[in-house]
Amino acid sequence: MSLAESPRLRLLTLCVLYVGQGIPWGFTALAIPKYLGDRGLGTGAIGIALAMTTLPYSFKWIWGPIIDSFTIPRLGRRRPWIILAQALMALTIISMIAIPDIAQDLTLLAWMILVHTAFSALQDVAVDALAVDLLDDDERGRANGLMYASKYGGGIIGGYGLSKIIGWWGLESALIVQTAMLLAIMIVPLLVRERAGPPSERPRFVEVVSSLAQAFSLRSTVIAAVLALAINFTGGVVAANAFRLFTQDLDVDYSLISGFLAPFAGFVGSILCSALVDRIGHRRMAVLGSLGMAAGWIAFGLGEPLWTSAGFVYTLALWEPFFQSIMTVSLFAVFMDVSWPRVGASQFTAYMALLNFSSTLGYRAAGYISNTWEDYGLYLVIAGVQLVVTGLVLTIDPTEARRRLPRPDGIPLAGRIAAGLLIAGLVGLTVYVVKPR
Repeated sequence: MSLAESPRLRLLTLCVLYVGQGIPWGFTALAIPKYLGDRGLGTGAIGIALAMTTLPYSFKWIWGPIIDSFTIPRLGRRRPWIILAQALMALTIISMIAIPDIAQDLTLLAWMILVHTAFSALQDVAVDALAVDLLDDDERGRANGLMYASKYGGGIIGGYGLSKIIGWWGLESALIVQTAMLLAIMIVPLLVRERAGPPSERPRFVEVVSSLAQAFSLRSTVIAAVLALAINFTGGVVAANAFRLFTQDLDVDYSLISGFLAPFAGFVGSILCSALVDRIGHRRMAVLGSLGMAAGWIAFGLGEPLWTSAGFVYTLALWEPFFQSIMTVSLFAVFMDVSWPRVGASQFTAYMALLNFSSTLGYRAAGYISNTWEDYGLYLVIAGVQLVVTGLVLTIDPTEARRRLPRPDGIPLAGRIAAGLLIAGLVGLTVYVVKPR
């Protein structure tokens, strides 16, 4: 039986593949920064390592048209890319054994994380494309919630589980265990088929790129892109600062927070959102999640005298990822809504890339912001930024692309200008992110 024929099989397959994304994410974005924090490194150094865990995702929109246009037909449109990416993820993880001391050679570590994350981004794009291809409209909200919950589950394994293995048996053992898990997950796409019968006709690369330019010529699609570029900036700043604040200044077990409590809260939030998002509305749930995050940061900033209380700190550790998962799952559904079905996979991937680029910018700016404000002030400022950005969600018309495209008059001048400004802005931001400090 193929994935297209069995809703349960495709949902199970997508969730397993998202676990495959979560394990290395938990390791590189949670276990490694925690390890560096334990070794006494500051916010700036940790932020650079964290930036490499999201930077390749910022450019994964490049993969979309390539995956849409090229494949091995007899193996399916998406499976060859998923299998290739999963294998390369395992290879790059095991290669980290060659680094003698990751706390001393941060440059080499950052580059290896960057290469690994590039293959993880490829797997992410291919899996998302598979989801866009196969999921029906009435199952997207629920599926997005369960898939993101699966990523959090993988994050618990990669963050908390592998952190424990590092503490017990060392970093090399954690790398070997992680590689074995990634190779085991690769067996799943080897055993399933996407569709029964002959493969569907693939679009030409030029057609995909042309249609993408047309899709991003509308007001709502451009606003959605700006929203994606801004919404995770605050979370990136807070995450990079927290590794230093919690491991060096506060008396809490941050491996428990970052590796278990936070992913578990995100898992619960994703499951809850999967049950409610289609009923309450995608945009409303996104606003609820974003406002919940801001409220938690305000409470934490104003409650600085309570930072010595482990209960107060652990409450924020559960609150923030719970509402962040609600916001993220809802935004996934919003971006699927606003995407033009003709190039839905590539356009959705572009939004996902901007979301990750937003986090990257936050990671890289964390050092400067933490040097400008005291820790309590940082949380208050970031909360204010989050409140402003949240307003963009309400200005998006999720039906505009389906109503107005295709248009016989081609791409309007305003659309060309907007697309050009967006590309120029991305180039400038990329230079800011990758240039040495």
